[in-house]
Amino acid sequence: MLFLIFGALFLLFWAALSVSLPLLRRAGALVARVLARASARWSRIGTLSQRFDPYLPVALVVVAGAFLTAWAGDNFLDLGELVHAKNASLQQFDGGVHAWAVSQRSASSTLFFLLMTTVGSPVTLGLISGWVSVGLVATRRFRWALYFVVTVGGGALLNLELKRYFARARPAVAEMLRQAHGYSFPSGHAMGSTVVFGALSYLAFRTVKGWRWKAAALAFAATLAVGISLSRVYLGVHWISDVAAGVLAGSMWVGITTVSYETLRRLRMLRYRVRGSG
Repeated sequence: MLFLIFGALFLLFWAALSVSLPLLRRAGALVARVLARASARWSRIGTLSQRFDPYLPVALVVVAGAFLTAWAGDNFLDLGELVHAKNASLQQFDGGVHAWAVSQRSASSTLFFLLMTTVGSPVTLGLISGWVSVGLVATRRFRWALYFVVTVGGGALLNLELKRYFARARPAVAEMLRQAHGYSFPSGHAMGSTVVFGALSYLAFRTVKGWRWKAAALAFAATLAVGISLSRVYLGVHWISDVAAGVLAGSMWVGITTVSYETLRRLRMLRYRVRGSG
């Protein structure tokens, strides 16, 4: 049953992204057309447009990326403050979700979530990251390899520092279906899978052609991150707020590195165009 739900969630994400991504591109094209008409009508706007129009795509990437990153970071900070203050409402909510997850355990559900948590384990994510890094270097995609290593390595270090800062205890060991050690907040599985699969989805987005397949890459990464995150709650090794914080912190970090890389890439392309036309 859960495998069917996993597939349905992927299809839902895929459908939503297949519609929204082309709409975003059309919105950007509409802005460009409006500026072009204004440039033709008013000379001052035309002068400014000729000067700054090549930088419009860069500005849109920065603004959109900054908005999403700031949203994730702000929500993580809000959640972190509640955890740090040992907020009673949050603890009650975490406890209620934990108790419900324990009560819903079954053999088939345990099999599914064990598979998910294995995919999101540090060992598996490390192997995937190592294979991808070697493959990128072997195909001489050095900039992609640097982006990927910085994103994944920096995310792992950030998770360790956040765990040490909050030093939150895990749920009771007696209710765990799998052993887990260390601090609880934020979830390493949730944050690690968000970072690794988020970075991989960006590289896939750059590689595949057609909005349908680009949307599929992003949808698959999001579905995996959700499945892995929920597995930690089901197995009793994390509170629900731990995995939410892991997804938010991972999204914030991968957003920072991806927007930075994409901005530098586009600026570098603009410099090449200027040199070629000079």
